Amino acid sequence: MKTKSNRHRTSPIPDSITKIGGGYPDKLVILQSSASPFWWVRYYTQKKILKKSTKTINKFEAIKFAKTFYEDTLLRERNLLPISASPTFERCANELIIEQERLIERGERSSRLNVDDKQKLSADILPYFRGFDIRNITYKHIDNYIATLSARNLKPPSLKKHSILIHKIFMLAQRDGLVDRVPTMPRFKQKDSPRGWFNTDEYKHLRKVTVAAIADKVIVRSHLITNEMRFLITFVVNSFLRPSDVKNLKNKSIQIVEKADQRYLRIQPESSKTINTPIVTMEDAIGIYRDLLALHKTNDSPTGPDDYVFFPNIPNRDFALQTMRRQFEWILDKAGLKTAPGGEPRTLYSLRHTAIMFRLTKGGHIDLLTLARNARTSVSMIERFYARPLSGEMNVEMIQSKRITPIKPSV
Repeated sequence: MKTKSNRHRTSPIPDSITKIGGGYPDKLVILQSSASPFWWVRYYTQKKILKKSTKTINKFEAIKFAKTFYEDTLLRERNLLPISASPTFERCANELIIEQERLIERGERSSRLNVDDKQKLSADILPYFRGFDIRNITYKHIDNYIATLSARNLKPPSLKKHSILIHKIFMLAQRDGLVDRVPTMPRFKQKDSPRGWFNTDEYKHLRKVTVAAIADKVIVRSHLITNEMRFLITFVVNSFLRPSDVKNLKNKSIQIVEKADQRYLRIQPESSKTINTPIVTMEDAIGIYRDLLALHKTNDSPTGPDDYVFFPNIPNRDFALQTMRRQFEWILDKAGLKTAPGGEPRTLYSLRHTAIMFRLTKGGHIDLLTLARNARTSVSMIERFYARPLSGEMNVEMIQSKRITPIKPSV
């Protein structure tokens, strides 16, 4: 049982918790804590707790504040509080998140959209623009904000993502009549930086070094390199998955398809960086997946439908991905493959690049659209990044191939 001596200073003082009464819900209360001299209002709604300082030490004023807070919350939840009643940048940003949530619920946007946008807002954008009336923000304010990010060595692609989010917030404000025009956004000179891939010989060498590391019982940051890492490398090269997809991949998202003339895994992760359509793997992925399940069963690791495919014993999936990356980076370093011949850095993501490049150099006459759809990317992204190392010499047979002219039957 917690006592007063070990209670955190931000915890409510039990005797201070006061229901508002007068027909207001019991979950609406005011309270005090040791961390602040002011009364706070707390309200539980939609499976979350809302808290806000009343900025007063007067209990009567705090109760009035709590009633207004409750009424504004109801209006906001019903989307009835006009945005013009509070034309702050923060309010417009919150409205954008609400609108995007509706698009996600309708399946019109990826579920990752709000995850990424909320992270940028909470970590950087809102702390910088908090308290600003959106009508008073100019290009200079935005440019100064971007400069603070540049000082932290953020690269142009990351800076551009922040600029795009700010632009979306202003587009919402313009639509709702708060601003007449959207400020000009800073421009960024962006240079494509594709990751390196592995040619056939490098891929064989990578696998050989991985097998040696397993035999030598190499430990990286307290985690032993096992056959699971070998299976992960070959699975990604045969499935086109992104590392973020591998991190969250569960057994229930994989279906083994074995027909008379076709054998493959149909993979549809619960969420993805882009549109969440099924992936068709190479045939070898079936054997790799079955071997992986057998390994997990041998080690008494979970293999149920809701269990993760890779590193299922690590519940924190960000840490699981970090472990995969650290082990792979150790293998890259040991194999002397950290950079490609052209100087491009290699990471866990390079396995996906390798999967796509193998199809372009080893596959039949596969068209880019089919490959892009299956890898859940676009033709332009394949041309700009994945296929950038592709040269005519890699496909000499295709370059020199001739069209077969059908023989005309004799009359």
